[in-house]
Amino acid sequence: MPKTTKDWIIETLENLVDEDLKKFKMKLCDCPTEPKIRKRAIYNADFLDLADKLVSTYTEYRAADVTVEVLESIGLMQQAADLRNGMKSYSSVPPNVGDKPTPICTAAIEKHKHCVIADNEKLVEYNSLPWESVPISERYTPLLMVRSQQPFEDQVHELMRRGSRQKTAVVTNRSEVSLDDFFHPDQDLHQPKSLILLGVAGVGKTTLVQKLMVDWARGRLYPEHFDFVFCVKCRELNLLPGKQSLVDLLLLNYSHLDSSIGEILKRPDKILFVVDGFDEFRFSIGQPLHELCRKTDEPSAVDNLLASLLRRRLLPEACLILTTRPSALEHLKDMKPDGCFEIMGFPEEHREEYFQRFFTDETVAAQAFQHIQENEVVYTMCYIPVFCWIVCTVLKEQGKFGNDYPQTATEIFVHFLIISMKYHHSSGQTDLMACLQKLCKMAARGVQENRIIFYPDEFKEAGLELRDVTSLFCQEIFVKEVVGTCTVYSFIHLTVQEFLAALSHFICEDDSYSIFTREDYFWNRPTSSLGNLSVTFRFLFGLTNPSSQKLLARHIGTLSPAATARANQWLQKKIGDYTTHSWNGSTFLNLLYALFEKNDPEVTKEVLAPADNVGLPNITLSKVDCLIIRKVFQQGDLPSNLLLNLENVDVSDGLHVLFPVLHTFGRIFLHDTQLGDEGVVLLCPALQRADCRITFLDLMNTGITDEAMPGLAAAIAQNKSLQELDLFSNKITDKSIPHIKHMALKCPTLEAVVHYIF
Repeated sequence: MPKTTKDWIIETLENLVDEDLKKFKMKLCDCPTEPKIRKRAIYNADFLDLADKLVSTYTEYRAADVTVEVLESIGLMQQAADLRNGMKSYSSVPPNVGDKPTPICTAAIEKHKHCVIADNEKLVEYNSLPWESVPISERYTPLLMVRSQQPFEDQVHELMRRGSRQKTAVVTNRSEVSLDDFFHPDQDLHQPKSLILLGVAGVGKTTLVQKLMVDWARGRLYPEHFDFVFCVKCRELNLLPGKQSLVDLLLLNYSHLDSSIGEILKRPDKILFVVDGFDEFRFSIGQPLHELCRKTDEPSAVDNLLASLLRRRLLPEACLILTTRPSALEHLKDMKPDGCFEIMGFPEEHREEYFQRFFTDETVAAQAFQHIQENEVVYTMCYIPVFCWIVCTVLKEQGKFGNDYPQTATEIFVHFLIISMKYHHSSGQTDLMACLQKLCKMAARGVQENRIIFYPDEFKEAGLELRDVTSLFCQEIFVKEVVGTCTVYSFIHLTVQEFLAALSHFICEDDSYSIFTREDYFWNRPTSSLGNLSVTFRFLFGLTNPSSQKLLARHIGTLSPAATARANQWLQKKIGDYTTHSWNGSTFLNLLYALFEKNDPEVTKEVLAPADNVGLPNITLSKVDCLIIRKVFQQGDLPSNLLLNLENVDVSDGLHVLFPVLHTFGRIFLHDTQLGDEGVVLLCPALQRADCRITFLDLMNTGITDEAMPGLAAAIAQNKSLQELDLFSNKITDKSIPHIKHMALKCPTLEAVVHYIF
């Protein structure tokens, strides 16, 4: 094949000695040609990265001219001449970037838009029959999206943490955005080319892509930016046989462009690729750079083809949006995106609207929503549209909103599973338990491998017949999608899959797929990487609740007593370990979630009775985390001198939630937190309580100023337990000396106050 412009640039830069390459970079940044390339963007770039930056900034054809100009300006006349002569022999005719498209392309644009609208204007909902659909304009509910500052550092579990951070994301530096904002120049006037769109499973990434396609085709979105928008589905790439070129791949879904695809790809700067569902891609994109393809008609393995597109070796002038779950980010570090956005789900006002649409009776809808609002853990999870539907389905079946309504996520999914079986089980077909066992094993395998897509051959391997699965109970549990010529399946939501994975431990005699038996998944690895397994872990202990087990027994048979006993013993031992001699905040928080899901006050009292300390240092606690901690410790009779370690904890989201139980602890370490004066105001009521047990209070380096000292002194003056107070390394001046003296004189038990006056 003849060399491309980019090939000539790469060859030229590769032959420069290190000193000349350094001069080239410095001069390039001073080049008057717009847009300018920033120094920090190419400071550590090798010749391949530098060529890529040139082409992505100026387009392939202008990049050659810029390279020649810079070479000449630093005195490398021979290299400039060689590049110019090489370009003269290049046979392709550069496109007229910015000019009108050719007549062939103009006709193809209109045809393509018509086909895109036809393929995307109808929305098939997760609980619809195969032939049912609604216009996307009628059903689409706007989702909250924000800019994500450090996407590759966020490894927390997808569901729980993101729901509780919705407000925080908007009121901090993560500003709310819309699709229109995606390709706006940044503050340095740099035009973004490649973007990542994050979203947890079921939050609406694919629906948003569908809306993007329709809005572009109707001229409402990016009308001046792109002549063509192509959607590439990763679950479809998994099924492609042999080698494929980019041209082959596009024509699989857009066969109406067969006669014009060559002309279209000559104007790559007018093309947007939307790669949907990277987390579903079965292969790696970590190939060496020299293996990546640069020709649109070059056949390549699908993993190499996708890697070439994402890593900007193939059509770097084109723009790109990639959607993925956060759990797959670690596989995208070679992509080097220009920006990242995150779908945060339903804003709070849209959650209430959803309830109103689900329940036909406005009064019932209001009662149901109020009931869910009172359960903050469940309410937090309702930021996901599918989970909203699951909760509403359970509420509707219950028909009443009393104290017997499910209080934990596990209890909700127990009821949902039973409802699904109740309405879809047909007696006389396949044995229910046998089918459920196989399904739970398959769910567990998917959780272990971090997969949410299942293919027909996987059902066969599991010994499952699809007709039996759907006829038993899975009309609502499974979603079927036709991808090309193949049908793929997924659970209606990731949490349904995680619940069934946990259930496998109690109903499968062969527990080789049980998450619980794989201790290395939880304890023999860094707890910060627990991530996608934590909810399965919590469901597992929630399923040991006696009431949930009795309810399930009436429908699927008795859950294994041996498995239940084993789980209880294991949990008690682990909590014992982490409340006596271990302070790993992430691990202990997961144990508290397990106790909460278990929802058994007697067990909670028993396991916490011998506790000596509660260590949650060096982590971030969301509002829901704090709520879980509070509810668990409100169930137990805590030892009188129990230590609570919140050292270096970011608890700004939920500090007010946690304070109602602080008075029950004997020793409290809050140093290096952002408590501040506002936090002291919340802490004072705990110190003033007649039943306060606090003997030691560490407030070192918590941002306290003189303004907080009068209130703190007044609270401690009423305290009857505090023996030592540490105020060292705060912003306290000599103005607070009278208040310190006051608390020392009035509190009968106070023996020492450690402080430093600025």
